[in-house]
Amino acid sequence: MKLRPNLHVLALSSVALGALFCASATAAEGWYVGLGAGLSLPSDVTVPGTIAVGNSLIRGATIQRDNNVRGIAAIGYGWPQHFRLEGEIGYSDPAISTISVGGVSAAVNGADLSEVTLFGNVLYDLPVAEDLALTLGGGLGLGMASLDTGTAKSNDSGFAFQTITGISYHWSDRLDLAFDYRYVRTTGLHYGGGSSDLGAHNLMLSLRWFVDRSAPATPAPVAVAKAAVAPPPPPPAPVSPPPVKTYIVFFDFNKSYLTDAAQSVVAEAIKVAKTTGMVKVQIAGHTDTVGSDDYNMKLSLARAATVKDEMVRLGMDGSAISVEGKGYHAPLVATAPNVREPQNRRAVIDLGS
Repeated sequence: MKLRPNLHVLALSSVALGALFCASATAAEGWYVGLGAGLSLPSDVTVPGTIAVGNSLIRGATIQRDNNVRGIAAIGYGWPQHFRLEGEIGYSDPAISTISVGGVSAAVNGADLSEVTLFGNVLYDLPVAEDLALTLGGGLGLGMASLDTGTAKSNDSGFAFQTITGISYHWSDRLDLAFDYRYVRTTGLHYGGGSSDLGAHNLMLSLRWFVDRSAPATPAPVAVAKAAVAPPPPPPAPVSPPPVKTYIVFFDFNKSYLTDAAQSVVAEAIKVAKTTGMVKVQIAGHTDTVGSDDYNMKLSLARAATVKDEMVRLGMDGSAISVEGKGYHAPLVATAPNVREPQNRRAVIDLGS
């Protein structure tokens, strides 16, 4: 196999990969559509049968294909357990640069070996960071190839498979960006007798747009207050209830940043702390039951730390604030594993004097 890299395409792929990691950083869930393109590095193809090239009939030729661009389109569905199923159509049209017979090579013009692939893919997105996942998977399907030597055309189809490994980045609530390596192979193609296989290494950059995935609604802030003190015997006198000492801040799924509603709750807690002399603060972060124990412990601690940072920004002494992460071990609402429960994605602020 001879690989003839296209430096311009490789450079563009490198820039795209860099952008993937430099952009500001959950599970792929629901229906989505995807589009992708990238660099395809095809292997040489041996054609045991007889093909027409120019005015000659050639048997047992080796076809050398140029590097080219491969495009794909997909429709799929993702589950909260990080599995995805999708149907995919792909297309590539590499030009044929030379044809070799018996060690003698001859350049050809106007020849190509295009291919359309139809795959059913199974993929798994393994979370490795808040918005980053390692994608592993593969697909089975049909490859339909058309050999055009400039003199004659031959069409055939065969069994096709592909292996996929790459990274997926949650760009926004509905958009994922993916960079992956795909090895695509079609077997059992017949051109003038004999059997040929097509293989290609592919570096792909793809976008996935989710039709019905959006940020979960954030529950209204909950403030827990002590019971009001009963008024003394007559003459009646109004008694003000003690200040609220516990505040709950809610977070979006798999996120540790503060929403506008959450910032308002933190600001209210700071206001009460400053006016009542409550100078000791404890913050406990929590998560829902989606994901591993280790990952959720880190996420809950990150949520508590985000609340602390906001309180310090608003004038609170950071040395008086302690934080802890409890993962999914102290839910506000009890659920089964792998259940998205908005009220469990929270941080609890306790004010003390």
